[in-house]
Amino acid sequence: MAPPGTIGVVDPGWEHGVAQDERKKKVKCNYCGKIVSGGIYRLKQHLARVSGEVTYCNKSPEEVCLRMKENLERCRSTRKLRQHEDNNGQSCSSFHQSNNDDEAEEEDRRCWYRRSKGKQSLGDGSLLRSSGYVDPGWEHGVAQDERKKKVKCNYCNKIVSGGINRFKQHLARIPGEVAPCKNAPEEVYVRIKENMKWHRAGKRQNRPDDDMGALTLATVSQDPEPEEDEEENDFNPSSQDRLVLGNGRSSKEKRKNFDSVNTRSVSEARPKRAKVIPFQSPSSSKQRKIYTSCSNRVVSRKEVTSSISKFFHHVGVPMEATNSLFFQKMIELIGLYGEGFVVPSSQLFSGRLLQDEISTIKSYLREYRSSWVVTGCSIMADTWTNTEGKTMISFLVSCPHGVYFHSSIDATDIIEDALILFKCLDKLVEDIGEENVVQVITQNTAIYRSAGKLLEEKRKNLYWTPCAMHCTELVLEDISKLEFVSECLEKAQRITRFIYNQTWLLNLMKNEFTQGLDLLRPGVTRHASSFTTLQSLMDHKANLRGLFQSNGWILSQTAAKSEEGREVEKMVSSAAFWKKVQYVLKSVDPVMQVIRMIDDGGGERLSLPYAYGYMCRAKMAIKSIHSDDARKYGPFWRVIDYHWNSLFHHPLYVAAYFFNPAYRYRPDFMAHSEVVRGVNECIVRLEPDNMRRITALMQIPDYTSAKADFGTDIAIGTRTELDPAAWWQQHGISCLELQRVAVRILSHTCSSIGCEPKWSVYDQVNGQCQSRFGKKSTKDLTYVHYNLRLREKQLKRRLDDDGSTPNLNYALLDRLLPDWLVTSESSEVLENAKR
Repeated sequence: MAPPGTIGVVDPGWEHGVAQDERKKKVKCNYCGKIVSGGIYRLKQHLARVSGEVTYCNKSPEEVCLRMKENLERCRSTRKLRQHEDNNGQSCSSFHQSNNDDEAEEEDRRCWYRRSKGKQSLGDGSLLRSSGYVDPGWEHGVAQDERKKKVKCNYCNKIVSGGINRFKQHLARIPGEVAPCKNAPEEVYVRIKENMKWHRAGKRQNRPDDDMGALTLATVSQDPEPEEDEEENDFNPSSQDRLVLGNGRSSKEKRKNFDSVNTRSVSEARPKRAKVIPFQSPSSSKQRKIYTSCSNRVVSRKEVTSSISKFFHHVGVPMEATNSLFFQKMIELIGLYGEGFVVPSSQLFSGRLLQDEISTIKSYLREYRSSWVVTGCSIMADTWTNTEGKTMISFLVSCPHGVYFHSSIDATDIIEDALILFKCLDKLVEDIGEENVVQVITQNTAIYRSAGKLLEEKRKNLYWTPCAMHCTELVLEDISKLEFVSECLEKAQRITRFIYNQTWLLNLMKNEFTQGLDLLRPGVTRHASSFTTLQSLMDHKANLRGLFQSNGWILSQTAAKSEEGREVEKMVSSAAFWKKVQYVLKSVDPVMQVIRMIDDGGGERLSLPYAYGYMCRAKMAIKSIHSDDARKYGPFWRVIDYHWNSLFHHPLYVAAYFFNPAYRYRPDFMAHSEVVRGVNECIVRLEPDNMRRITALMQIPDYTSAKADFGTDIAIGTRTELDPAAWWQQHGISCLELQRVAVRILSHTCSSIGCEPKWSVYDQVNGQCQSRFGKKSTKDLTYVHYNLRLREKQLKRRLDDDGSTPNLNYALLDRLLPDWLVTSESSEVLENAKR
């Protein structure tokens, strides 16, 4: 961090960059390492991804981007307001506009400081006017005269007379003095209404005998950035600066305190925060007093972790919540805030704060929508069953920028009705916009196939496609039923059931043999989890043998001498059993690689361009493993062809295979007739303009023979390095019509699975809500919950944070691995006998 300025204020941009010269004109970004010329203001534009003057930072966290955007907007609005001020002594005479934006921002702060220090009164309203405070109402209107008595609304264009306060009544729809604005967004209405509440509460508290109403301005110098968590107090302003009203009389002691804090170096370790007495409703004041401590005692780490543990166990929060990036950020910010923080009320969490989260989510979804013009999007119908046995469908929208949750329905009563499912999908396409949708992905069932055909008949410019993950899961399910495979899995399941249903034996294994690792290894789907767990047993072969030869096992009279114990010990010691396990794993591994590839579709590399090629390679790999012996690889091929036949011949899959340069220019590229047919059909369906269709078809020979830009050295060198869609955007500039179709085909996933069963909030909220408000609250909660989960998943992929071994969620394992974990009565008897 750069050293603080002369007025004790550190620009928030210095948290994310390091000055490279004495004048701080060159700043190095902490995330991408780029050295930005032009000072801290240019760095903030770099972090906020503001176009025009500096390149974007693609590695900065999303919250940093949003925070820098807000800071830049506030700086611009502050300067714009000062340009309209009259030269009446309130403005700073020594202010000179600098050519450099960061110098202008620093001068603004010096001006504010001199004006604030020159004031002798901290009375009602004077502090805000003297500190450069910008009323949030000015974000939504434009002054029409020099005295700013007439303000024009940005939404309905009405000119409101009476100044900014009357204009805010117009936005907040407060009756009596001005007509309400019907065009203002809901979030604007809520925010301005809260701001009006704060002003009224501030005036009520501004009494001469109210000592607790006076708050220092120390937080302005300590926290120049906006603090979103200030919204937790109902009377706090919604402006970005933490300015607090004091009482009418300004004592010498208060002025001395203000001066000393402002000149104090910000580099001092953890400056003490001024204690704030928050607004409390009468019903909650007694409850809050129980947990409010006025002492400055130091608490130990043990006390803090014990308090968090009590909360988790009291409320029933899943233990894996500690891995949440949002939980870790919450703990960090609470620690930085220090003393005086009061938890918002439950009404605030379910009301305004929930709406704020919805607004934040919709703000970054606008970036997603802007990319659909080029890439299009995929609608994913993720079908799953909750703990109550209800069939749920979560509708998600996927594009190269990420996946977001749109809505969900309880489909228990309609899952067998193709017509109703078609209407649900058709309504979703209408909401998203048919011109934006490339494909609608669902499970590969007869009902969904019928609904998909109805959709394709009505919507002529999109495809219905079966979920490749679902098809591959059906492949694994049928492979599991092959005689030699099912026999091997059944024996492996007996081993895990025996160990996991006896606590003493499980603890012995984890403490002395597997270094705390589990045998169970959940995967994306149920049958994929079976084979990943079988692989885990193979990895722990030596540890399992050591476990059943250890003194702890031999000395356990009941377990070691029981019939089940002897059989499990015999299996673990059998070389023939492990040979069969190895044979099954070798045979299934190519299909498991396809599962992993499809699951990675939610990350940086999209899966549709690779699905067809991966499954073709999987078949060839299985054939090679079995030495081209048709008797051995035949059963696997028949299962794959049966479930993947619809995908092998689907136009979108074969066209993606054709347009992927990593496959098309390989010597073993298979130019079957179905591939050519699929390419032609995709061009006709995805390109509505007939002239552009013909032009695109005429440009195909240039691509296949690598002419023009397709044949340059850099195009050849990046065929396998670049994402296929990015490769086309870079090197398809000589064939723009064909480029448009290719990018729209290559920019998508092939899986409809976006959410995970453990994310479900349907067990936490009341699904029987009948009232309009109850249904809306449940819908909002679900919308925020799933989108935050998807957001975290995307962030973790970028941070490579999934490499750690998480604690097993046994509730989830009961769904994914029931045959590997289910408790048997005999095991319970052994467990009780051991005790």
